[in-house]
Amino acid sequence: MISVVELSGGWASAANVDWAVARAANTDAPGTTEVEFRLHERCKLWLDGVLRLLAHCNQMAGVALRVRLSFLGGQSGVMGYIDRMGFFDRLDPRVETVPERPLVSGASIFRGGNNGLVEIVPIAAAHRDDDLPDRLTGVLRQACAARADAGPLSEAASTLFSELIGNVYDHTRTNGHVALQVYPGGSKVKVVVCDDGLGLMETLRPALNARTDAYAAMTDVDLLVEMFRNGLSRHPDPKHGQGLKDCATKAIHFQAELDVRLARQNVRLRPSRGAYETTTAYCSVGLPLLRGTHIAFTFGLAT
Repeated sequence: MISVVELSGGWASAANVDWAVARAANTDAPGTTEVEFRLHERCKLWLDGVLRLLAHCNQMAGVALRVRLSFLGGQSGVMGYIDRMGFFDRLDPRVETVPERPLVSGASIFRGGNNGLVEIVPIAAAHRDDDLPDRLTGVLRQACAARADAGPLSEAASTLFSELIGNVYDHTRTNGHVALQVYPGGSKVKVVVCDDGLGLMETLRPALNARTDAYAAMTDVDLLVEMFRNGLSRHPDPKHGQGLKDCATKAIHFQAELDVRLARQNVRLRPSRGAYETTTAYCSVGLPLLRGTHIAFTFGLAT
Protein backbone atom coordinates (compact mmCIF):
# COMPACT_ATOMS: atom_id res chain seq x y z
CA MET A 1 0.00 0.00 0.00
CA ILE A 2 1.27 3.47 -0.94
CA SER A 3 0.66 6.57 1.18
CA VAL A 4 1.05 10.01 -0.43
CA VAL A 5 1.93 13.11 1.61
CA GLU A 6 1.11 16.37 -0.16
CA LEU A 7 2.94 19.61 0.66
CA SER A 8 1.34 22.24 -1.54
CA GLY A 9 1.80 26.00 -1.88
CA GLY A 10 2.75 28.42 0.88
CA TRP A 11 5.07 28.33 3.86
CA ALA A 12 5.13 25.05 5.79
CA SER A 13 6.28 24.86 9.40
CA ALA A 14 7.09 21.67 11.28
CA ALA A 15 3.45 21.52 12.36
CA ASN A 16 2.31 21.81 8.73
CA VAL A 17 4.59 18.92 7.75
CA ASP A 18 3.14 16.84 10.60
CA TRP A 19 -0.43 17.63 9.54
CA ALA A 20 0.35 16.70 5.94
CA VAL A 21 1.70 13.35 7.11
CA ALA A 22 -1.36 12.88 9.34
CA ARG A 23 -3.75 13.65 6.45
CA ALA A 24 -2.07 10.90 4.42
CA ALA A 25 -3.54 8.62 7.10
CA ASN A 26 -1.68 5.36 6.41
CA THR A 27 1.97 6.35 6.78
CA ASP A 28 2.44 4.17 9.86
CA ALA A 29 -0.42 1.72 9.26
CA PRO A 30 0.16 -2.03 8.89
CA GLY A 31 0.41 -2.93 5.23
CA THR A 32 1.92 0.37 4.10
CA THR A 33 5.12 -0.32 2.18
CA GLU A 34 5.78 3.00 0.48
CA VAL A 35 5.43 6.69 1.34
CA GLU A 36 5.79 9.45 -1.22
CA PHE A 37 6.24 13.08 -0.22
CA ARG A 38 5.13 15.42 -3.00
CA LEU A 39 6.48 18.95 -2.63
CA HIS A 40 4.64 21.19 -5.04
CA GLU A 41 6.21 23.99 -7.01
CA ARG A 42 5.10 26.79 -4.69
CA CYS A 43 5.88 24.94 -1.46
CA LYS A 44 8.28 26.72 0.91
CA LEU A 45 9.63 25.36 4.18
CA TRP A 46 10.51 27.18 7.36
CA LEU A 47 13.65 25.88 9.06
CA ASP A 48 11.67 23.75 11.50
CA GLY A 49 9.73 22.33 8.56
CA VAL A 50 12.99 21.29 6.88
CA LEU A 51 14.19 19.44 9.98
CA ARG A 52 10.77 17.84 10.52
CA LEU A 53 10.68 16.56 6.92
CA LEU A 54 14.19 15.17 7.39
CA ALA A 55 13.17 13.39 10.61
CA HIS A 56 10.08 11.80 9.05
CA CYS A 57 11.97 10.61 5.96
CA ASN A 58 14.87 9.16 7.92
CA GLN A 59 12.69 7.42 10.50
CA MET A 60 10.41 5.95 7.84
CA ALA A 61 13.40 4.66 5.88
CA GLY A 62 14.77 3.26 9.13
CA VAL A 63 11.74 0.96 9.52
CA ALA A 64 12.14 -0.39 5.97
CA LEU A 65 9.49 1.75 4.27
CA ARG A 66 10.27 2.77 0.72
CA VAL A 67 10.39 6.58 0.85
CA ARG A 68 10.36 8.92 -2.13
CA LEU A 69 10.69 12.69 -2.21
CA SER A 70 9.15 14.14 -5.37
CA PHE A 71 9.92 17.80 -6.08
CA LEU A 72 7.27 18.80 -8.60
CA GLY A 73 9.01 22.10 -9.31
CA GLY A 74 12.28 20.39 -10.22
CA GLN A 75 15.66 21.37 -8.81
CA SER A 76 14.73 25.02 -8.39
CA GLY A 77 12.54 26.25 -5.58
CA VAL A 78 12.25 24.19 -2.42
CA MET A 79 14.67 21.50 -3.61
CA GLY A 80 17.40 24.07 -4.18
CA TYR A 81 16.70 25.71 -0.83
CA ILE A 82 16.93 22.55 1.27
CA ASP A 83 20.02 21.50 -0.70
CA ARG A 84 21.63 24.78 0.40
CA MET A 85 20.64 23.89 3.98
CA GLY A 86 22.53 20.58 3.79
CA PHE A 87 19.35 18.48 3.78
CA PHE A 88 20.60 15.88 1.33
CA ASP A 89 23.86 15.46 3.24
CA ARG A 90 21.80 14.24 6.21
CA LEU A 91 19.09 12.35 4.33
CA ASP A 92 19.13 8.56 4.61
CA PRO A 93 20.69 7.22 1.38
CA ARG A 94 17.78 4.79 1.01
CA VAL A 95 15.37 7.67 0.38
CA GLU A 96 14.72 8.19 -3.34
CA THR A 97 14.43 11.70 -4.76
CA VAL A 98 12.90 12.92 -8.00
CA PRO A 99 14.83 14.66 -9.52
CA GLU A 100 17.88 12.86 -8.16
CA ARG A 101 19.68 14.49 -5.28
CA PRO A 102 22.69 16.65 -6.25
CA LEU A 103 26.05 14.89 -6.52
CA VAL A 104 27.63 17.76 -4.57
CA SER A 105 25.45 19.56 -2.07
CA GLY A 106 24.97 23.30 -2.06
CA ALA A 107 25.84 23.34 1.62
CA SER A 108 29.28 21.86 0.97
CA ILE A 109 29.94 24.51 -1.67
CA PHE A 110 28.55 27.58 0.09
CA ARG A 111 28.79 26.62 3.80
CA GLY A 112 29.50 29.68 5.92
CA GLY A 113 28.80 32.07 3.05
CA ASN A 114 25.55 33.36 4.56
CA ASN A 115 25.94 35.20 7.87
CA GLY A 116 22.27 34.60 8.64
CA LEU A 117 22.45 30.84 8.39
CA VAL A 118 23.96 27.86 10.18
CA GLU A 119 23.37 24.93 7.86
CA ILE A 120 22.16 21.61 9.26
CA VAL A 121 24.93 20.26 11.49
CA PRO A 122 24.95 16.68 12.77
CA ILE A 123 25.25 16.07 16.51
CA ALA A 124 26.96 12.79 17.29
CA ALA A 125 28.76 11.84 20.49
CA ALA A 126 31.51 10.18 18.47
CA HIS A 127 32.32 13.49 16.76
CA ARG A 128 31.70 16.06 19.47
CA ASP A 129 31.96 19.66 18.27
CA ASP A 130 32.42 21.90 21.31
CA ASP A 131 32.60 25.03 19.13
CA LEU A 132 29.10 24.55 17.74
CA PRO A 133 27.24 26.57 20.44
CA ASP A 134 29.62 29.49 19.85
CA ARG A 135 29.00 29.44 16.10
CA LEU A 136 25.25 29.51 16.64
CA THR A 137 25.59 32.31 19.19
CA GLY A 138 27.71 34.37 16.82
CA VAL A 139 25.06 34.27 14.09
CA LEU A 140 22.28 35.07 16.56
CA ARG A 141 24.28 37.97 18.04
CA GLN A 142 24.76 39.54 14.63
CA ALA A 143 21.13 39.02 13.67
CA CYS A 144 19.80 40.61 16.87
CA ALA A 145 22.27 43.50 16.98
CA ALA A 146 19.40 46.01 16.78
CA ARG A 147 17.94 44.78 20.06
CA ALA A 148 18.76 46.89 23.10
CA ASP A 149 19.38 43.65 25.01
CA ALA A 150 21.55 42.03 22.30
CA GLY A 151 24.42 41.37 24.73
CA PRO A 152 22.39 39.59 27.43
CA LEU A 153 20.42 37.76 24.74
CA SER A 154 23.65 36.41 23.24
CA GLU A 155 24.87 35.24 26.64
CA ALA A 156 21.56 33.52 27.35
CA ALA A 157 21.52 31.93 23.90
CA SER A 158 25.03 30.58 24.38
CA THR A 159 23.93 28.80 27.56
CA LEU A 160 20.77 27.56 25.88
CA PHE A 161 22.61 26.14 22.88
CA SER A 162 25.24 24.50 25.06
CA GLU A 163 22.57 22.82 27.18
CA LEU A 164 20.41 21.54 24.33
CA ILE A 165 23.30 20.31 22.22
CA GLY A 166 25.04 18.87 25.28
CA ASN A 167 21.89 16.89 26.10
CA VAL A 168 22.09 15.16 22.74
CA TYR A 169 25.79 14.42 23.20
CA ASP A 170 25.43 13.22 26.79
CA HIS A 171 22.03 11.54 27.04
CA THR A 172 21.34 9.80 23.75
CA ARG A 173 23.11 7.11 21.80
CA THR A 174 21.54 8.27 18.58
CA ASN A 175 22.16 11.11 16.16
CA GLY A 176 20.81 14.62 16.23
CA HIS A 177 20.82 17.81 14.17
CA VAL A 178 20.91 21.53 14.80
CA ALA A 179 20.35 24.47 12.44
CA LEU A 180 19.68 28.20 12.65
CA GLN A 181 18.24 30.69 10.18
CA VAL A 182 17.57 34.41 10.27
CA TYR A 183 14.40 35.70 8.58
CA PRO A 184 14.90 39.47 8.16
CA GLY A 185 11.55 39.90 6.40
CA GLY A 186 9.75 38.19 9.26
CA SER A 187 11.98 39.86 11.87
CA LYS A 188 12.81 36.59 13.62
CA VAL A 189 15.43 33.90 14.14
CA LYS A 190 14.62 30.19 14.30
CA VAL A 191 16.81 27.61 16.00
CA VAL A 192 16.04 23.88 15.87
CA VAL A 193 17.70 21.11 17.90
CA CYS A 194 16.48 17.56 17.48
CA ASP A 195 17.48 13.93 17.88
CA ASP A 196 15.96 10.53 17.17
CA GLY A 197 16.34 9.04 20.65
CA LEU A 198 13.62 7.80 22.99
CA GLY A 199 12.00 11.19 23.59
CA LEU A 200 11.26 13.35 26.63
CA MET A 201 8.10 11.65 27.89
CA GLU A 202 9.35 8.15 27.13
CA THR A 203 12.35 8.65 29.42
CA LEU A 204 10.85 10.98 32.03
CA ARG A 205 7.44 9.50 32.85
CA PRO A 206 8.49 5.89 33.68
CA ALA A 207 11.27 7.17 35.97
CA LEU A 208 8.93 9.58 37.78
CA ASN A 209 6.22 6.96 38.21
CA ALA A 210 8.77 4.58 39.73
CA ARG A 211 9.58 7.16 42.43
CA THR A 212 6.23 8.81 43.12
CA ASP A 213 2.60 8.89 42.00
CA ALA A 214 2.49 12.71 42.19
CA TYR A 215 2.70 13.09 38.41
CA ALA A 216 0.83 9.99 37.30
CA ALA A 217 -2.42 11.84 36.52
CA MET A 218 -0.76 14.62 34.55
CA THR A 219 -1.17 14.78 30.80
CA ASP A 220 1.97 14.87 28.70
CA VAL A 221 1.43 18.59 28.07
CA ASP A 222 1.05 19.32 31.79
CA LEU A 223 4.17 17.31 32.52
CA LEU A 224 6.10 19.09 29.77
CA VAL A 225 5.15 22.51 31.14
CA GLU A 226 6.10 21.36 34.66
CA MET A 227 9.48 20.25 33.30
CA PHE A 228 10.16 23.69 31.83
CA ARG A 229 8.73 25.60 34.80
CA ASN A 230 10.15 23.75 37.78
CA GLY A 231 12.66 21.23 36.48
CA LEU A 232 12.04 17.49 36.38
CA SER A 233 14.41 14.66 35.61
CA ARG A 234 14.42 10.91 35.32
CA HIS A 235 17.28 11.00 37.86
CA PRO A 236 16.42 11.27 41.58
CA ASP A 237 19.25 13.77 42.20
CA PRO A 238 17.59 17.24 42.30
CA LYS A 239 20.65 18.71 40.55
CA HIS A 240 19.49 16.95 37.40
CA GLY A 241 16.53 18.28 35.44
CA GLN A 242 17.49 21.93 35.79
CA GLY A 243 19.01 22.26 32.32
CA LEU A 244 15.74 22.49 30.37
CA LYS A 245 14.24 24.66 33.11
CA ASP A 246 17.17 27.07 32.80
CA CYS A 247 16.78 27.07 29.00
CA ALA A 248 13.10 27.91 29.35
CA THR A 249 13.78 30.67 31.89
CA LYS A 250 16.22 32.36 29.53
CA ALA A 251 13.95 31.92 26.52
CA ILE A 252 10.97 33.38 28.42
CA HIS A 253 13.01 36.41 29.49
CA PHE A 254 13.58 37.25 25.83
CA GLN A 255 10.01 36.42 24.76
CA ALA A 256 11.00 33.40 22.72
CA GLU A 257 8.35 31.03 21.42
CA LEU A 258 9.04 27.36 22.17
CA ASP A 259 7.85 24.45 20.04
CA VAL A 260 8.22 20.84 21.23
CA ARG A 261 7.28 17.70 19.33
CA LEU A 262 6.24 14.75 21.47
CA ALA A 263 5.63 11.25 20.15
CA ARG A 264 2.15 11.96 18.75
CA GLN A 265 1.48 15.60 19.54
CA ASN A 266 3.06 19.00 19.07
CA VAL A 267 3.09 21.68 21.78
CA ARG A 268 3.67 25.36 21.09
CA LEU A 269 4.38 27.51 24.12
CA ARG A 270 4.33 31.29 24.18
CA PRO A 271 5.46 33.32 27.22
CA SER A 272 2.57 34.43 29.39
CA ARG A 273 2.96 36.34 32.66
CA GLY A 274 6.67 35.51 32.70
CA ALA A 275 6.27 31.76 32.20
CA TYR A 276 5.18 29.00 29.87
CA GLU A 277 1.72 27.88 30.96
CA THR A 278 -0.58 25.01 30.06
CA THR A 279 -3.49 27.42 29.59
CA THR A 280 -1.68 29.23 26.77
CA ALA A 281 -0.22 26.12 25.13
CA TYR A 282 -1.35 25.34 21.61
CA CYS A 283 -1.48 21.58 21.07
CA SER A 284 -1.87 19.45 17.96
CA VAL A 285 -2.87 15.86 18.75
CA GLY A 286 -3.29 12.68 16.76
CA LEU A 287 -0.07 13.19 14.83
CA PRO A 288 1.94 10.38 13.25
CA LEU A 289 4.54 8.74 15.45
CA LEU A 290 7.87 10.56 15.57
CA ARG A 291 10.59 9.35 17.90
CA GLY A 292 13.07 11.56 19.67
CA THR A 293 13.25 15.09 21.04
CA HIS A 294 12.51 17.98 18.68
CA ILE A 295 12.75 21.50 20.09
CA ALA A 296 12.56 24.83 18.22
CA PHE A 297 12.98 28.35 19.57
CA THR A 298 11.92 31.52 17.74
CA PHE A 299 13.44 34.85 18.81
CA GLY A 300 12.42 38.30 17.58
CA LEU A 301 15.09 40.39 15.86
CA ALA A 302 14.05 43.54 17.65
CA THR A 303 12.44 44.33 20.99
